[in-house]
Amino acid sequence: MIIGIDLGTTYSLGATLNLDHQPVLLPDNSDKNVLYTPSILHINGNNAFVGQSVMHMLEQNPDLGVIRFFKRYLGDNKTLHMDGQGDVWYPESVAALVLKKIKYDAEIYASNTVEGAVITIPAHFSDAQRKSVLHAAAMIDLPVLGLVEEPVAAAMHYGLSNKATEQNILVYDLGGGTFDATILNMSDRTFNVLSKDGLTDLGGKEFDEAIANIVYQQFEKSLGRPIEFSGRKAQQLRVFSEEVKIELSSPGVQYISRMCLLGDDNIEVFISRKEFERAISTHVDRTLKILRRCISSANLREEDVDVLLLVGGSSMVPFVQQHIKATMPKLADKIRFQDPMKAVVYGAAIYARMLSGKDQPGNTDMPSELKGVTGYNLAVRAIDSESGRTILDIIIPKNRPIPLKVKKTYYTGPNNEGKMRIELVQFIEDNDVKTMGILNVGPLPSNEANYPIEITLEYTEDSVVVLQAYDPRTGRELEKTFGKEGMGANYLATQKKLVQKAFINNVI
Repeated sequence: MIIGIDLGTTYSLGATLNLDHQPVLLPDNSDKNVLYTPSILHINGNNAFVGQSVMHMLEQNPDLGVIRFFKRYLGDNKTLHMDGQGDVWYPESVAALVLKKIKYDAEIYASNTVEGAVITIPAHFSDAQRKSVLHAAAMIDLPVLGLVEEPVAAAMHYGLSNKATEQNILVYDLGGGTFDATILNMSDRTFNVLSKDGLTDLGGKEFDEAIANIVYQQFEKSLGRPIEFSGRKAQQLRVFSEEVKIELSSPGVQYISRMCLLGDDNIEVFISRKEFERAISTHVDRTLKILRRCISSANLREEDVDVLLLVGGSSMVPFVQQHIKATMPKLADKIRFQDPMKAVVYGAAIYARMLSGKDQPGNTDMPSELKGVTGYNLAVRAIDSESGRTILDIIIPKNRPIPLKVKKTYYTGPNNEGKMRIELVQFIEDNDVKTMGILNVGPLPSNEANYPIEITLEYTEDSVVVLQAYDPRTGRELEKTFGKEGMGANYLATQKKLVQKAFINNVI
């Protein structure tokens, strides 16, 4: 069985292709009417509760300790949870539990094993974040055929579903926790990514929090005192805010007036649609700035865009569409929706079948090729030989076609002790430089100054970076280590043991 997985910030989904080559969602193994998995977990000893079961548990016990929004921490080497046995859970191992649950759902649905999967990721995910997703899959022995960026998957589903001819598809993907903008050219079922951009800290979560802030202020004004929050109150406010967001996004609804209970306090909350829109306008403005930058990076104009595809649950908030029309009028008539909540996982299932090689040649329901681009500038912090200042020496610029391999030679300084230390960074703009890791090369054949070291930097089709170091005098590969500090050598093995012994929802 070949599947696609949308590993989401708030909800995760699995899909496969049926006998008619059409994508279908994979149901929850315990309830065939549930077609999604909330990305929320509760860990208790060897029992890991994932998804819908945790939501039911929260209804009975709002103070229950849960893990949310793990996707935002992938690649950060951040401790998310310590269980009662003293075991530490990182974002990768938490993500692995969600993948484990979806894999199990798929195998129950098909009465067959999963032979390959494509996992979706935000277009702007860093190298560390992409590798974290692959590590999570490795922890549950999930065979990964490839990674696909969420807006690319959505565009693939749209283009193939509509039998589109050559066109430029601009994807506005506003999900639960991230925002992506990507522009692709589709021609003869070949998808060429032209540029991509995004925000790691903006999604429906921020919309919910905007409403929560309004509700909090009304409580504080009505009660005449601040609210002391507990787990129960936070859960009640979170659920209420999401419900209000959905209701205010419904056709014809201009305001809501309903009772809200937070602990023992209960007041009538009144929020108008305009008040909600004012609260999120800054967030939406940020997405449009990224949208314009994405178009510019592709060397296109707004009039060159044929379709603006809105994807993700938060893109369905009416203000988003209205604001795009008002501020980018040349795109007003080009806005399209195509299964905004499912498009990403449907595209992943389609791409998975393509990569599996199991599709019949000539099937026009499948993409023939996908060509991506680099998402970041990849550079080395180096010393300028003339000025003596630290500079960012760009080796691979952003938005270059991939796969790509580049070589660059650096030279040791005086007193190098037969070693070289190189810091590799990535960035879109100069004010947002992130360290990918430290490359330590050595021992070198000589301690002499200005000894040449050739660095080969490869950007794979999954946008994962691979580094090698060579001695250009001999052509031999040199001993090296690369990575961020803080991860022990046995990190993956330890986390894999934790994940594999976990019983998901008392089933696995």
